[in-house]
Amino acid sequence: MRVKWRAVAAVSAALVMAGCTVKVAGSASPVPGQGPVKKVVDACTLLSPEQVDALGFRPGAPHPASEQTRSPAMCTYGAKDDSATPSPIFTVEWAVDQNLDEFLSGAVAKGEPEQLGGLNWTRYGSIIASECDIYTTLGEKSFASVGVMVGEDVEQACQIAKKIAPVVASHLPGGAPAPSITPSTSAAPPEPTGPLASLDPCTLLKADQTAQLKVEDKGEKDNSSTVPNGTFCLWKDTDGDGAQKSFEVWLGPSTAATQWTGADVPATGTVEAGGKTWSLYPNLAGTRVNCGAILPMTETSSIEIVSGFIGDDSKNCDLVKQGIPLVTANLPVS
Repeated sequence: MRVKWRAVAAVSAALVMAGCTVKVAGSASPVPGQGPVKKVVDACTLLSPEQVDALGFRPGAPHPASEQTRSPAMCTYGAKDDSATPSPIFTVEWAVDQNLDEFLSGAVAKGEPEQLGGLNWTRYGSIIASECDIYTTLGEKSFASVGVMVGEDVEQACQIAKKIAPVVASHLPGGAPAPSITPSTSAAPPEPTGPLASLDPCTLLKADQTAQLKVEDKGEKDNSSTVPNGTFCLWKDTDGDGAQKSFEVWLGPSTAATQWTGADVPATGTVEAGGKTWSLYPNLAGTRVNCGAILPMTETSSIEIVSGFIGDDSKNCDLVKQGIPLVTANLPVS
């Protein structure tokens, strides 16, 4: 089966900052007595910086091919406007010493080949149901692919993949010239203002309250790579390998309540606490183990609480509901 998204998860924080490497022209020569030198390719060169920008993405993060994991050379890209929820990400792969059939290991084609940019691309099934992967064969041991994820929306992911594929094809043997791209005009997220702009999320749960939630006394604060200007605090659960998940408080000083992942569907209920109304999402973003509660602070800022329970859906929102009045009581006056 495919292994591509292992690397995406490992570099999710880096893909928004890293750029493509620059390769020196020319070809490698074998060292006497050591046989031929394997060709090295950089998948980030299959899209120019100008094309990446016009498509609405940040410069890519390159990952070299790995014989150990059977991974082709790959480049990962994140959207310039990550205030949109869910925010799309995509990868480009380029193999020059690997057979596509062997790489796919029996993955089933999801449709007939489609010509994009002068090359035939075929969609194959992925181990991640919401990922859209399309491949083109360049030779007996060479292929390229485009893979896109946009939350759980696989149809939208495929639309984006088909828009990217002709641009990638223009850099591959047999590909047609690159199509013109209407530059992305996505608006930048609003500047953080209001009560969340300088708030520390770890102050929203006091040490004497953590025992009530059965989580560790001290939370761990971090900056978010997916929520614009966002921060979060995570209190680890104390049930060891039990089913209760950690308790998290996320601050979105530039994120409206409707822009969180999973908030694009109606809430299943509300929870009242301290004169404020939280919207409840028991199966956050389509998962069965995460529950979320979202509170708007202003039109462009909000807070999200996330926790969950593994093994019993009826307990999924228990810790979130228990924590809502505690967090609400610690909120600054807006």
